[in-house]
Amino acid sequence: MTELTTSPEVQTGGSLPFWAVFKRELMLYFRSPIAYAIAFAVLFFLAILFNGYLSQANGQAPAPSGYIPSVLTFLTFLIAPLLTMRLLAEEQREGTLEVLMTLPMNEGHFILGKFLAAWAYWTVLVLLTTVFHFVLLMIGVPDLGEAFGAYFGAWLYGGAVIAVSMIWSAVTEDQIVAAFLGAATVLVLYLAEIAAIALAGNADLSWLSNFVRELGLQAHYDATMSRGIFRAEDVLYFVFMIIGALFITTRIVEIRRWRS
Repeated sequence: MTELTTSPEVQTGGSLPFWAVFKRELMLYFRSPIAYAIAFAVLFFLAILFNGYLSQANGQAPAPSGYIPSVLTFLTFLIAPLLTMRLLAEEQREGTLEVLMTLPMNEGHFILGKFLAAWAYWTVLVLLTTVFHFVLLMIGVPDLGEAFGAYFGAWLYGGAVIAVSMIWSAVTEDQIVAAFLGAATVLVLYLAEIAAIALAGNADLSWLSNFVRELGLQAHYDATMSRGIFRAEDVLYFVFMIIGALFITTRIVEIRRWRS
């Protein structure tokens, strides 16, 4: 936090503190070997799956434009908690969160800057995976509309999952606990579709089935955006998920600050 306390950008107030937090966190990501390890592991894993899929298809199936983004969204239950577990938990453990009380910065600036830094890293990761689409362009004729919808949806999907995972980083000082709870929450939201199908078997619980389904992540990505189908309700779902999660995180940080 020393960089924030001495930075003239922070001391001027306004919107500059938000950018100061964003730039600081983004630099920390790319200075950390963990960020490069995550990118390497994800790309290596996707390359193995991609090669296996193409070998199995053997020219008999259409080019899978949405295959890689769909796998990437599934992996967010591991990626997002790793990206967010230290963002707030580390500040609390080291006691640097209390320093914010003396800075011309509100909780919103602080949370938004950290969130956008993590989302920026996710954006870079999503862009790196587009290399697989360029491979498809060289060996087949993939659906560009489907590809755009799948990658754009994966970008929004990642933002929502990162925002949700940040809540647990604000709740606990233990990074491992924050990562575990974040992963569990994302998995629950991912598997909501399965729970909805199970509930649909009971006619009396059809309303609950629809509610659970709409609450889950897959209902707004797998059946629509991953196939190039754009619906305003799907985009709004991810946007409101981000806003809601950041609001909750901000309130948690605000409470912890005043208690300190």
